[in-house]
Amino acid sequence: MARFDTPEDKRGAWLTGLGISLGVSSLITVSLLVGSPFLIPRLFETDAAAPMYYVFVVSIPVYVAFKIGIGGIRGEENTRYKLLTQNLFYPLVRLTLIAALLLLGVGLVGTGVGYLVALVGVTILTYKLLSRLFTLRGEYRLHGRQMTAFSAPLVVSTVINVLLTRTDTLMLGYLRSSELVGIYNAAYPLAGVMLVVLSAFGYMYLPMASRLDGDEDESVGRIYEVTTKWVYLSVFPMFVTVLVFPNDIVSVAFGAGYAGAGAALSILIVGSFTSAAFGRNRETLSALGATKFIMVSNAVAFVVNVVLNLVLIPRYGVVGAAVASTGSYVSLNLVVYGFLRRRFGISPFTRSSMKTYAALPLVLIPLGFALKRVFPAAVHVGALPGSVPVIAAFAAVLVVATVTVVVIVGGLEPEDAILLDFVEDTVGVRVPFVRRFIPED
Repeated sequence: MARFDTPEDKRGAWLTGLGISLGVSSLITVSLLVGSPFLIPRLFETDAAAPMYYVFVVSIPVYVAFKIGIGGIRGEENTRYKLLTQNLFYPLVRLTLIAALLLLGVGLVGTGVGYLVALVGVTILTYKLLSRLFTLRGEYRLHGRQMTAFSAPLVVSTVINVLLTRTDTLMLGYLRSSELVGIYNAAYPLAGVMLVVLSAFGYMYLPMASRLDGDEDESVGRIYEVTTKWVYLSVFPMFVTVLVFPNDIVSVAFGAGYAGAGAALSILIVGSFTSAAFGRNRETLSALGATKFIMVSNAVAFVVNVVLNLVLIPRYGVVGAAVASTGSYVSLNLVVYGFLRRRFGISPFTRSSMKTYAALPLVLIPLGFALKRVFPAAVHVGALPGSVPVIAAFAAVLVVATVTVVVIVGGLEPEDAILLDFVEDTVGVRVPFVRRFIPED
């Protein structure tokens, strides 16, 4: 939608996506309903799960319609409506309905009914808000062939990406034991927390970059550079904190019994940090229309992941799986980086930003491990009450140190004010402390 200027084209893009998605999801729903006599006995150990199966199958097209509505809001570069519907209304109403139905004695089926009712409600609200951004009724110009060619590789890429996130645990359980899977599953989501920052930047990045490319504006590369630098700055204190205190963080999150996952976490966090350091590279490819290469790069990463898991898991277990995961994400980002640079001349790294990218790890990683020695008695596995405030204080010190290093090396540029203006307008809060260090044109 962001690539089009006229209401007819925008409305047509939305209707095309809605029609194709609802058509495919409806076929899947009908297939699952028709095949339920065969599937239910093989998927569940008891027939009591059958009602839940039907409720969730029926919810598939509703959920698809909801996500298309959120996509329309995103295409209009609106964050508030997305936060209101997906992040506030939906989880709040869903939990309230599920709790109320369980209290009324409806039983397990009540959770499914609550989920479906909340989903229908948030879908209606989403399209009500979307209609405020542009008129849903009116003339339209469909883009079926164009959008199918654009989206088909992304569908395959999404499937590969899901497999990429599941392969480690599946192969770890098959090649070693389910006990190691439990340990690995304690570390993996903690490493992924860093990518929340990347996702926050990505919600608005794709429609903005698509609009710039649609206008044949070469500034898409500059937007990529600026957002990547700020993602890097935002996650770096978190990266060093996890790198220095992996055992303690796992213990705080899951208990001292999972402290053994600390080694895996310290490796996995490197992979997550690599994704953050390269920024929204795949979204940049999407904005530029190179969706086929996203599929190719994901496939390369998946093959690397499987091969490394086969080699490393039998000998190194959880650590081997962590190395395989990190290796696959590093290879993925390097392949995408190479393609962006060679095909479009776009890179997230500039001569100015490289000073920041080099200075932060050279200064703060040694500083982080040195600071850890200041509190040897307060931070150790099992001392959960002492670990939490110390880790929080450590992270706060790193935030201040990050800003200090960036200012000293001259890492802020006039273009950073554009992103800061956007953030301030979105959240409605001024950030004067950072602004004073941004040089003027």
